[in-house]
Amino acid sequence: MDSSDLTGLLADYLSALSSGAPEALGFHTDFRGTENGALVEIGHGLWRRAPQFGGINSFADPLTGQAVCMGVVTFEGGRPQPFAQRIQMRGQLILEAEAIVSSDSHGHFADASHLLKPDIIYSAVVPADRRVDREGLRAAANSYWEGLEQSDGMIPRFNYRCDKFDNGAKTTNTLRTLLSPDAKVHSCASALNDTRAARPLARERRFPVLDTELGVAASFVVVDFHPIPDHPRPDAGAMYMLGVFKVVDGEIRIIDEIREILPLKASSGWWRQDGESGSG
Repeated sequence: MDSSDLTGLLADYLSALSSGAPEALGFHTDFRGTENGALVEIGHGLWRRAPQFGGINSFADPLTGQAVCMGVVTFEGGRPQPFAQRIQMRGQLILEAEAIVSSDSHGHFADASHLLKPDIIYSAVVPADRRVDREGLRAAANSYWEGLEQSDGMIPRFNYRCDKFDNGAKTTNTLRTLLSPDAKVHSCASALNDTRAARPLARERRFPVLDTELGVAASFVVVDFHPIPDHPRPDAGAMYMLGVFKVVDGEIRIIDEIREILPLKASSGWWRQDGESGSG
């Protein structure tokens, strides 16, 4: 099964969610699904809410049998919400499905409307002499999570053009953050440096998609942001995220994060007690 087959099956999965028709798909007998970290049975959760999807940007990895996407979901009468989905296939059957539905659509660190027109940089093929291998992609994405955990913006290699987007909102090199709780204008590196007071812990790191041709690494993580004494913030808790990284010349060129804040120390539901990921 190649990348186009996997992204096609992911599109079929979203279409079936919209119509509430799981019978249109084939599910493995060991199928497991979650939404925002909670177990959901086939036919429940999103299946019963008639979700409509927009701005879907999909990536796939034939070596892991997985596909992920980011975009927007809208429920009847509701506002657009940032959305991420992962599926894993076993043969022609869906083995796993993991969804993040964010409740944060608009604000200093979210703007779901911008997700409706995904950046075409992610679909650009990286010239062969400017690519890194799968381990290089994994290392680049992991260096960002490590830099976040260590509050050290020098750990990742950021391209000088790099910007970061949270739930659709540009959160680096923009004046909008002056009005946020940070009251600062950040680069990608300084944004990591400034997290120290929250003592971030980047755990449950997974890398289901590593596409060397596109230079895309898609990674899931849960980051504990602890409350800061005398400085209450709206983002304290466990930040459950899909991070999508474009990597060129071994440097991170752009980052998109789709995230929902769960209670502190919550789990994604995809991390085994032995410390190994259940999904790559």
